[in-house]
Amino acid sequence: MRRHPRRGTVGVISLVAAGAVATVALVASRAGAPDLAAYVPLPGLLALVAAVLAGVGAGLTLARPRRDDRAALRVLSWWWVLAGVVLIVVSMWSATAVLLFLSDTAPDASKRVEMRMDAVKTGLTVGAGAVGLVALLLGVRRQWLGERTQAYQEYDAGERRVTELYTKAADQLGHDKAAVRLAGLYALERVAQDNPEHRQTVVDVICAYLRMPPAPAAPGEAEPADREETIDPQELQVRATAQVILRNHLRWSASEPVRPATFWPDIDVDLTGAWLVKLGFVDCRMRRAGFGGARFDGFARFDRAVFGGVAVFGGAVFSGRAAWGEANYKAGFEGAVFKDESVFRQAVFALRADFRGVTFEREAFFNRAVFRDRALFRGTTFEGTVLFGDAMFEDEAVFRQATFAGGTSFGETVFTTAPAFWEATVREAPAGRRSWPAGWREAARDDGSGTAHLVREASENQEKRENPDDSRPGDDGPGTAHLVLEDSEILEDSEDPEGREDSRPGEPAAARTGDGGRGADRIRTDGQDAGHVRSAGS
Repeated sequence: MRRHPRRGTVGVISLVAAGAVATVALVASRAGAPDLAAYVPLPGLLALVAAVLAGVGAGLTLARPRRDDRAALRVLSWWWVLAGVVLIVVSMWSATAVLLFLSDTAPDASKRVEMRMDAVKTGLTVGAGAVGLVALLLGVRRQWLGERTQAYQEYDAGERRVTELYTKAADQLGHDKAAVRLAGLYALERVAQDNPEHRQTVVDVICAYLRMPPAPAAPGEAEPADREETIDPQELQVRATAQVILRNHLRWSASEPVRPATFWPDIDVDLTGAWLVKLGFVDCRMRRAGFGGARFDGFARFDRAVFGGVAVFGGAVFSGRAAWGEANYKAGFEGAVFKDESVFRQAVFALRADFRGVTFEREAFFNRAVFRDRALFRGTTFEGTVLFGDAMFEDEAVFRQATFAGGTSFGETVFTTAPAFWEATVREAPAGRRSWPAGWREAARDDGSGTAHLVREASENQEKRENPDDSRPGDDGPGTAHLVLEDSEILEDSEDPEGREDSRPGEPAAARTGDGGRGADRIRTDGQDAGHVRSAGS
């Protein structure tokens, strides 16, 4: 309820003023005060003003607080009736006074009497017209109330129907038969599509279903490492359908200038701790996204997705059996946009992590994340602070052509192979602190451009001989830095059908050591072409 603390004060003041005006009217009547105009006595006018003030004061003092909810009905206050009575009296009095004044101008006495009688009749007629006008206004309000009541009845009927459908569909999700659960999902989808105000609720229900642990094919059996093989196949179909429903209504491709009719805007997705199989959220747009502690089996595709709010992937596990040569099996965020804070703290990427072309507009946290396969950050833009502290890269880490605009930390980061920062750009960030992996440091260029690049002191002379202008492809003006490996080794950046980067033009490709390149790769510095081993892409 909304209360007006000043209403009572104004009402009391109006009542006091009414008493004062009534007293003045009584004194003026006793003293024989002259009329203000013909047939307009001062005491009568003061008495009318006192009556109006008394009505207003009583109305403000005794009025009940009004509700602010949508269904609240504004009851007609009784002092509106008083205002109507005042209107009737004033109109009748005014008309009679004017006509009586005109009747006094008649030269004949009998004519004046006749005109006075007509003036009284006319005044009463005007009063009756004022009564009719007030009655007409009350009739209009009564009609408006009737239409309003009908509209609310229709609204309540629609809400009851939606509630019944929603409740029935939610009950179906708990049914033992998979076919009934599928029917419940499609019923919820229809409810959300036809009723935009219920879309977030429906999405919450579907997400809650995906967060629940799936029933195994053999009840009581311990959960194995590969959960997909022991889950009821029908349950897998139900969960896959739930994922598809979310994907279909969150997808809006950048190539579509007009928003699709099936797109649900401003949706929060909470799949914290959920088990997701072959999740495909390509081109999806969502507000807040909660995937903390989720397990992604098979692959997880968020390519070109847009996260409008905070995106949490902390503690998520990207696992699955990746078929050789099949690029779909990866944690794919290629071209995605994170408009708010993004958290990948303690996430485990058992599959290839593809962050190529991703834009992090605010802070990005990869603390203690584990990359067991290749980690591709080629062309990634970090507009805010990015933290890779205590992260572990068990395979190649490619940051080629990446852009760092804020604070950057690679403190205590573990690299099994040498990371690649070729052609990466570092913008000036006065308030941001930066720490780079071992072997890289920023160095200002001496060409007056105000740019900087990462070099090793021992190799500066060699780099100047190879690049007399002390620049590399990708320099784009003042305020940027270029990342260069501090040693003189030549690194490979090859891209094969499995997602490997192309080798650097003009530089020989590296060869993989016999142990598969995990933990035993070495970098030759003796200048021999035949001895180069695999490392991260240049």
